[in-house]
Amino acid sequence: MLNILEFIFLSLAFTVTFTGVLISKYENHLPAFVIKGYKYGNFAYQGSGGNFLQIIEIPKAYYRHFYLFSSVLSVFTLGYMFVVYYFDCGVSRYIQFVLKLLLEQHEPSVSVTAAIIAMCLLTMQCSRRLYETYFLQVFAKSSKMNLSHYLAGIIHYFGCIVTVFGQAPLVLDTRPKEKVNWTDTYTTILSVPCVLVFLWCWQEQLKTNIIFANMRKDKKSGKVVTEDHGIPHGRMFEKVSSPHRLCEVIMYTVLVLLIPTKTFFCIYLWVLGNQIQTAIQAHEWYKKTFKNYPVNRHAIFPGVL
Repeated sequence: MLNILEFIFLSLAFTVTFTGVLISKYENHLPAFVIKGYKYGNFAYQGSGGNFLQIIEIPKAYYRHFYLFSSVLSVFTLGYMFVVYYFDCGVSRYIQFVLKLLLEQHEPSVSVTAAIIAMCLLTMQCSRRLYETYFLQVFAKSSKMNLSHYLAGIIHYFGCIVTVFGQAPLVLDTRPKEKVNWTDTYTTILSVPCVLVFLWCWQEQLKTNIIFANMRKDKKSGKVVTEDHGIPHGRMFEKVSSPHRLCEVIMYTVLVLLIPTKTFFCIYLWVLGNQIQTAIQAHEWYKKTFKNYPVNRHAIFPGVL
């Protein structure tokens, strides 16, 4: 039986994947409002149909709110976890009520070490994206996204943080600390390689976003000189059109290995479907927009897709 979060993320995964496949295969036969509601940013729908959706369109720059919200929540949650595990403090019954409602479980699913490592990695990712969206990235003033994309982003980070915290020991169970599963063989074996892979992707995603930002800035002054799109070059761009999305998939693969629960796997399916479909849409837009676009590049997975 699915809990509330599992139902939400499986629904998101199905919707984004199914709609993306429909648009890729049958775009010319779909109603304009479906395409306009799905596509955004540089490959947004340019036709005249579906204009009624403009009332629920917001600036793409509001992406910043995802990371402001998730950074605050993840830092607070990480600090709260340290207080619970290393000081004589229990979890608030109000927080427990919400977690039980969302996760519908009473026993921990992972070790303390796995939960803390995963929360540290999530906090690092949210904090870096907060910096990028406020101080690095250049959002075109005309670029819009549907309100549904905005809400999905908020739900995503809330769900990730809640799942990691809520499925850890001492959060929903009442066992004494001396009986808590602080670590296990599985986590001991995987923790170091998982952290190293995550950090590599974290750094590579940062460098990818720097390349994107520099395409719109003057090389000497650093000032924004254009909001036009171009062909990115360098690093993983020589292999795929969306290296930042490839890094995102790998980072969440690491997280689902650290938190191998049904709930987090549902989140992972949503991330996988969303990143792949968005990468395909971006790749097709690049090929249609730039006649000299490198033919050897794939959408997201080198040599595969």
